[in-house]
Amino acid sequence: MRETESERPKSFPVQGNRCLRWRWSLPAVGSLMILSSCTPDIYHTRADTEAYSTIFQKTPAVENVSDEDVEITLPDPVDLSSLPRNNDDVGFLGKVSIDEKGAQTLQLDGALETGITHGREYLDEKERVFLSALELTLARFRLSPVFFGEGGLNWASDSRNSQFRQGATDLVSTNTFARTGSGGFNWLYRTGARVSADFTRDFLRFTTGNRSINASDLAVSVVQPLLQGGGTTVTMEALTQEERNLLYDLREFADFRRFFVVDIVSDYYEVLQSKDQVKNNYAAYRGFIKSVEREEGLADEGLRTQSQLGRLRQAALQAESRWIDSIRRYQTQLDQFKITIGVPVDDKIVLDDRELARLRIDDPDITREEAVKIALVTRPDLATSADRVEDAERRIKVAKNGLLPGLDISMDYNPRSDQGDTTPGINWDRRRWETSLDLDLPLDRKAERNIYRASLIFLDRAKRADDLAHDQARLDIYDGWRAIEQAKLNFRVAETQVEVANRRLEEQILLAELGRGDAQDLVDAQNDLLSAQNQRTSTVVSHTLARLRLWRDMGILYIGEDGTWVKKLRNEPR
Repeated sequence: MRETESERPKSFPVQGNRCLRWRWSLPAVGSLMILSSCTPDIYHTRADTEAYSTIFQKTPAVENVSDEDVEITLPDPVDLSSLPRNNDDVGFLGKVSIDEKGAQTLQLDGALETGITHGREYLDEKERVFLSALELTLARFRLSPVFFGEGGLNWASDSRNSQFRQGATDLVSTNTFARTGSGGFNWLYRTGARVSADFTRDFLRFTTGNRSINASDLAVSVVQPLLQGGGTTVTMEALTQEERNLLYDLREFADFRRFFVVDIVSDYYEVLQSKDQVKNNYAAYRGFIKSVEREEGLADEGLRTQSQLGRLRQAALQAESRWIDSIRRYQTQLDQFKITIGVPVDDKIVLDDRELARLRIDDPDITREEAVKIALVTRPDLATSADRVEDAERRIKVAKNGLLPGLDISMDYNPRSDQGDTTPGINWDRRRWETSLDLDLPLDRKAERNIYRASLIFLDRAKRADDLAHDQARLDIYDGWRAIEQAKLNFRVAETQVEVANRRLEEQILLAELGRGDAQDLVDAQNDLLSAQNQRTSTVVSHTLARLRLWRDMGILYIGEDGTWVKKLRNEPR
């Protein structure tokens, strides 16, 4: 019920005290002071408390996510000063070696911990979960009593209609002080009933003459839908969906953590792989320089033609170009990796080369069919796709309700104060009761009809999406398994290629020293060794990442608070 304006008499010509009696406004002033004390910081704290409470209620239902994992408190600036300094000889990096000498060495575990603490993408995902929790708090609030209160103060002095009286020196004014207040609540109950209560009070005091007028009014209304819009399923649909959305977002966050860690590990090894390629390219370049120097000596003695010498010089220049290009790629990948884990690009860090040396070719200790069975049970995205089918089925029930006739029963109760009453109270005998039954025949239900038909289509889509998710999970396992097998075979091939290329190069160098070698054969042997060395490093990295991605796609890769990973079935050897 809206506020009502108090009726005010046109004049009350009484001389006397014009002082306002402010004691009547003290409750209102006190309420205003209490409300003004709710600073933005208080709202911030309350929002965090309520949002975290809703998240913590859901995290036990989601594996690989704990309460601490979803806190969005901004971390302190990155501090890598405690990391060990790099003292390795990195002369193969050329001028870049100056920057790497003495830089902090970041191991893989430290990179993972830094990434989940300072990574921008990781922080964004945590905030996405928090925003979903805020939406849920609002949905819960809408199904609880929502209180409101408002009021106003007015003071007026009116002497427009006054006239001079005999013996008087001043005009007689009418001074009034009015106070209006309203409070109540609205409540959407889980059955669909809407309950509202509104208490309004207008109080008018004439400060000259101590005369007061009070007008108080209480209105209580209850409306209960019996058909359309009634029932718990329809009323609770919005809240139910928000509850499930937060659960879905937590599952997506659990999956994101797996993907994020695998991506960090992949980027880490790719940087080391690029650095290893720089080292191999530098060795190849130095090898060509030595060959050119040797061939120049033989050419001076007439044992080599200028064509053969030119071929080696050209190969040396090409090797130098490859080396320079690989340095640039390495620097770019290292800087990009810093951005990924949230480290300032200007910070000087190097990655631990020993992490690359630790890699081994380890076969999975499980069959492909067993891996598929585990994935179909443990993957969070499959649980979400199945739940979305239930969501679609539930919306069909809600849509069916929209096709029903509207039949609402309402009750109103309205007591008020006596007319001209000067006391702040309500006369409960002055009341009004009313009960009504409203019917809305389903003559115009086209919009509701379309919603119902669309809900059936959405159910079919949800079922197809669920089938697709299961097939995609199988494909992920199959593809991951093939990647492991392929990397293992490629590694064996690369190992053999390195051995063969080494023997070929040694042979060509020996023949060249005896003056019987061919420049083209020497170039080919050097390039083949370089390619085989890079391929061997690439295959062992690919096998490690393929194995890690298999654990991820099976849903058994669990992430610790510091970013380290373990398998659900058995700890993964590191």
